[in-house]
Amino acid sequence: MSLLFKQSHSEIVDGIEIIGSLAFIVFTKEALALLGRTPFFNVIPRYVAVIQQGKRSGMHADAERPMFVVGRRTWNHSALWYAGAIAHDCYHSKLYQDARAGAEAKPPADCWTGTDAEKKCLKFQIEVMESLGADEDTVQYLKQVEKNPTYQGYNRGWRSWWDYWKQRW
Repeated sequence: MSLLFKQSHSEIVDGIEIIGSLAFIVFTKEALALLGRTPFFNVIPRYVAVIQQGKRSGMHADAERPMFVVGRRTWNHSALWYAGAIAHDCYHSKLYQDARAGAEAKPPADCWTGTDAEKKCLKFQIEVMESLGADEDTVQYLKQVEKNPTYQGYNRGWRSWWDYWKQRW
C-alpha cells in the first residue's frame, strides 16, 4: 500500500495532534486552515486534542485527551464540509467539558450526546459554515436537520444522511 494511505503518521497542528495517513493529515490541515479564518477557531484546540483517522466519525469527549475520530466519508469530502464536522464534534466536547466543570462525577451522556446536544452542535456548525461562506443549500440542509436531528441513527440511521449527500454530489 502507498505511504500516502498508510496510517502510521502523526503531526501536531495548532496544538492538535493529527494521526492517520498522509492524505488524512493533508485534508485535516486544509480543514483546520479554513477554521483558522473564523472567529470560532479558538474553541477548536481547547476542546479537541486529537483528530484521528478511523472507520466512522465520532467524538470521544470523555477521553483523557478529547479525540475526534473521523471516517473517510467526512475527511474525504470538501474541506468546507470537513471543517464544519470538526466544529460540530468540537462542540460535543465543549458540552461535555462544561458539564464536567466543578463536578466530581463523570457527567451523564445526555449532557453532550442525544437530540438536545445535537441541536446545539448543529447550531454551532451552522454558524461556522455561514462564516466560511457555505452555499445556501448546505446551510438550509443543516437547519432542517437541526429541527429534528435524526441523521445519526437516532431514528433514520446514517444511511439516510449519506444518501442525501450522494444525490447532491
